[in-house]
Amino acid sequence: MARSSAQGKRRREELVKILSAQKNVSTVELARRFQVSEMTIRRDLKELQKTGVAVPCYGGAMVAQRITFEFAFDERHRTSLAEKQRVGLVAAKRICEGQTVYFDTGTTTLEVARALAYRDIRCGVITGSLVIASELWGHGNIELYLLGGRVRRGNPDLVGPYSEIMLDKLTADVAFLGSDGIDPDRGSFSGDQETARISEKMAANAREVIVVADSSKLGHAGLTRYVLINDIDEIITDKKATAAVVKKLRAQGVKITLV
Repeated sequence: MARSSAQGKRRREELVKILSAQKNVSTVELARRFQVSEMTIRRDLKELQKTGVAVPCYGGAMVAQRITFEFAFDERHRTSLAEKQRVGLVAAKRICEGQTVYFDTGTTTLEVARALAYRDIRCGVITGSLVIASELWGHGNIELYLLGGRVRRGNPDLVGPYSEIMLDKLTADVAFLGSDGIDPDRGSFSGDQETARISEKMAANAREVIVVADSSKLGHAGLTRYVLINDIDEIITDKKATAAVVKKLRAQGVKITLV
């Protein structure tokens, strides 16, 4: 089973290269090239679609670069994916009819957006994440607002002065923010200064701040702090979180939800 899984991973990696080099390609051609069944290729394409790399079309697939890009973000997103999905399902239930919410560009925030897409409620979403925007675009019950700004190299999100100016003019009921580190004494951190400034603006202009993160992020700091612990209303994480860290966060007055 492990060998089969490794072969499938290598095949999908090669598929990405092929799809990047060709505008479109048929499943018949791909099956012949890899000497597997068309059903196997279709399963591979479905897996790639989940990570934003391939878009199925009649008889084959096309690269999804124009919509969701092909990004290094994929590997980060797949880390602790089951935990992030559970967090996303619970967090999406916090959104009420008629509310407007912020989504930053975190990989766990993406799972909140995906869970929201399946809820039949009317709401507004403001985000600088191109992949989140592509997930929510086309849902008639969701009013989608995409921040202006510069697209970061290698990352599917918008940053810079134009994004920050827009956030200063907008407000939301809830900000859903990812994290690269949550220190019980110092706050929640981002991995770089540009995304930290976006998350900081969202936190400052929302009535409620909810940080969504898998348990591996708890108990340590990241590069740049974007919000103080006292300014976080709730942290939603998974049950693998270290008990001592959870206790310390709760002692700071933060609501902790374990899923």
